[in-house]
Amino acid sequence: MKNLIAALFLAALPGLAWGQDSVFKSYDSYERFVDTVIKTRDFKQLITRLGGRDEYTPEQLHSAHGRMQMIYPRDFTSGGVAAQQKLLNGFSKEVRIYWNDATLSYCYYYAFIHDYGDGIVVLKFDLNTNSDVIFGKL
Repeated sequence: MKNLIAALFLAALPGLAWGQDSVFKSYDSYERFVDTVIKTRDFKQLITRLGGRDEYTPEQLHSAHGRMQMIYPRDFTSGGVAAQQKLLNGFSKEVRIYWNDATLSYCYYYAFIHDYGDGIVVLKFDLNTNSDVIFGKL
């Protein structure tokens, strides 16, 4: 059921994370942001900051946020990087996993990142309940 809801969420928001408004001063500031908004289930802020600002109406963002809140009704208690692949010229891919210790519910996050020297740009990201989808991007 969770995978069906996640698929509906993703279908409702095509191209979720393409955008250049996702620039951070450092990897640490990027990591703090992602960890904070995912652990607190602030999916609206995640989408907006990582590229959805210009692509979705406030109503669409509110609806998507509500659907994800239904999938994950409790904040995540733990999380971190599960896999990271360094590429050339400052590019990398990473998978983060967040979970709630009480309910053992998991959320999988993927990012394609560029460290251009003066900061970090998240070029693409994905959030999913299905680990195969996320790990398939590495």
